[in-house]
Formats: sequence, structure tokens, C-alpha cells
Amino acid sequence: MRSALPNCGPAMMQAIETSKILIAEDQEHVREALAMLLRAHGYSVLLSSTPAEALESARRQSVDLALVDMNYRRDSTSGVEGLNLIESLRQLDGALPIVALTAWGNVDLAVNAMKSGASDFVEKPWSNDALLEKVESLTRRGRELRSLHRISEYEKKDAQQLQKRIVPRRHFLAEGVEIVGESIPAGTVGGDYFGIWQPSPESLHFCVADVSGKGTPGALIAAMLHASVTTLASSGNGAEKIVGEVETILSDQLREGHYVTLFYGVLVLRSQVLEYVNAGHCPPILRRDGGDVLTLGATRSVLGLLHREPSPAARIRLSPGDSLALYTDGVTEATGGSGEEFGTERLRSLIANTSTDQLVKQHEDVLRTVREYASGKLADDATLVLLSVRRNTSAKAISAEASASCQSM
Repeated sequence: MRSALPNCGPAMMQAIETSKILIAEDQEHVREALAMLLRAHGYSVLLSSTPAEALESARRQSVDLALVDMNYRRDSTSGVEGLNLIESLRQLDGALPIVALTAWGNVDLAVNAMKSGASDFVEKPWSNDALLEKVESLTRRGRELRSLHRISEYEKKDAQQLQKRIVPRRHFLAEGVEIVGESIPAGTVGGDYFGIWQPSPESLHFCVADVSGKGTPGALIAAMLHASVTTLASSGNGAEKIVGEVETILSDQLREGHYVTLFYGVLVLRSQVLEYVNAGHCPPILRRDGGDVLTLGATRSVLGLLHREPSPAARIRLSPGDSLALYTDGVTEATGGSGEEFGTERLRSLIANTSTDQLVKQHEDVLRTVREYASGKLADDATLVLLSVRRNTSAKAISAEASASCQSM
């Protein structure tokens, strides 16, 4: 009888044979007629006479399509039982194709079934050819949707793992300098990036960047940024040269309408001189030990937006007790219930009035304050990196801590 089904080649028949159809119908003769038709064309069939039985069958095993009768009580034509079953099946499996079985001419009920989550409807009495055509088309579409969903879930998990490898929470100690950093994506993955490296005992490199756009496209550019900056940091070159080479490496991706804001710093540990390039990034907040608060403004344009020769790096000397806060705009643009952003001034005040003696605690306090302000809903990727020059710590203790920290990265 399979030859009676039009346009069914071997591949299609193999797909149909693996399809399982759930029939939810209270009239036995209708239920058996549908089952006989579908089995004759290679489908596996599950039968249920009540909505409860149908829902239990769908919970126990995966089905590829459900045929759902709309009325289960002889004294009712409202279809409420069928509508409720459709909604329950849809909640159970968002990709499940559902066909509503309605009495001939009941257009309103068919429309309500579609609103409740049905994929299509078939009028009783039905045409065998029309019903088989719908079943074949919908099971194929459902299979494709499930396949795409599985791929999407795999890609999401893979992207999350990549994100954690690129921007894990970090706590770094080296020669009297302590750094704590964390990046929080607004979605599954994000376009923020930060990195900390010590390519030699004499210097410490650190970088915070923000790729335009959210989600996977931004995360992929952030991954390329991570690969290039990690390699270039070990070269021993200065901030200006490293940033210029990063822009060259990313040039193809940045032509697609993306750009990157970036702050790259090289701190000479003995002299505490910080050489930095700020490519259009949020100005880091520098709090001096005496209480003065400064910002390190842009030294050049963002990477990728404007093509011009990079400006020379800037330099500033840090002193014991100084601290530096680097961040992305996801922190300052966190929005409160009134619609007002957290803002740079609020962040400056928070940084100026919290102790750096326990940098990890300060970092946690600042991020918690920002999250609470936004009621836990950050609209953009948010990154915060705090750097502190310690006042009184023995070189021996710092060296031991730095060794342990480097090994954990």
C-alpha cells in the first residue's frame, strides 16, 4: 500500500517509518480508522481515548505528531477539552506538530485551536490523501525544527564553554599589584573581554575591551581578540604597538560593521609607570591614595570605526595606595526602575568611597550594587576590573601569591 502514497522515495519512506503519531480521539471507530490508515503508510501509532491518557503518553515517550480531537463529551461542542490538551502538549514540546480534528464546518473552533498552539487542522470526515499529506509535511517540519534546536543547544553550550575559557573570573597578584576581574554576559555569550598577563617579571599587561553588538557575533570577535592579544602580550612590545597589531589582525571582521573599544595597559612593576592606549573605551577611574579621583580618557579612536594612524601611548605613574577601575558600558548603563542609568558619576562615587584593602570584597560590592540597581537585569554585557597598588606587603609574600595565581590561570 505504500506505493499509493505520492512522491515517496526510499529516503522519505525511511523517515516516515521512524515517525510516531499520537492519536487522541474518544470515538473508537474514528480512532481505529485513523490508526489503520497511518499504520498502512509506515507510521507507528499511539492511541488514547482521553486528554489525560494522551498527555501521559506524550510525557512517557517522544512523538513526532499529535492528532487531537476537540470534543470529548457528548454534551459539549465547545472544544475546551481539546484546546486545553493542545496547550498542554505545546508546553511539553514546543516543536511538536499538532493537528486538530474538528467537525466539518466548525471554522471558529479550528481558529481557536490554531491560537492555542495547533499547527494545522483537519475536518471530519476527512480526505485520506489530504490527511496523509499534512501528516507527512508536518512530521518532516517538526523533525527539522528539533534538529535545529539540538544544534542550537549544542552551539550555545559550546559558546558558553568558550566564553568561560576566554573571560574567567580572575584574581591576580604580582609584585605588590593586585587585580580582580569578572565579565558578565547579558545573554548566553557576550562581546566583552578582559585579560591579564605577566610576560616577564618586570611588567604586567592588562586589557579590557567591548565589541559592538551582543550575542554570538560579538563573542566570536571577542574570541579572536583573545587569541591575538594573548599572543602579542608575550612579545614584550609596548601598548601602542600591540593595539596597532590587534587592529590589523581584526581588520576583516571589523569591516562587517563591528568596532571594538579597548583599553590596553602595560605596567612596569619596579617604577609603577603605566603606559596605556585607550581606543575610545570607557575612561578608567583612577583613585589616588590621597582621595583624588581622575579618569584616563581616550588616546585614539575605536578599532575599526575610523581608519587613521594610532596616537602615541600615554603614561602615568602609580603610587602605593592607588587603585584603578576599568569597566565596560554595561556597568554604567545598567538601568534602574525609574529608567535612569547607573551612570559614570555614581560609579566614580562608589569607587571613591569603598576600601581597596580587600580588593576582592570591593569588586563584589561594586558589582552587587550595580545588579541591585538594575533589579538583577543587565541590558548589556558588564565587565569590571579593579587594580590596586598595595601599600605594605613583603616582596616574599607577594611573590608566593603571584606564583599560585599564575598557576591557576
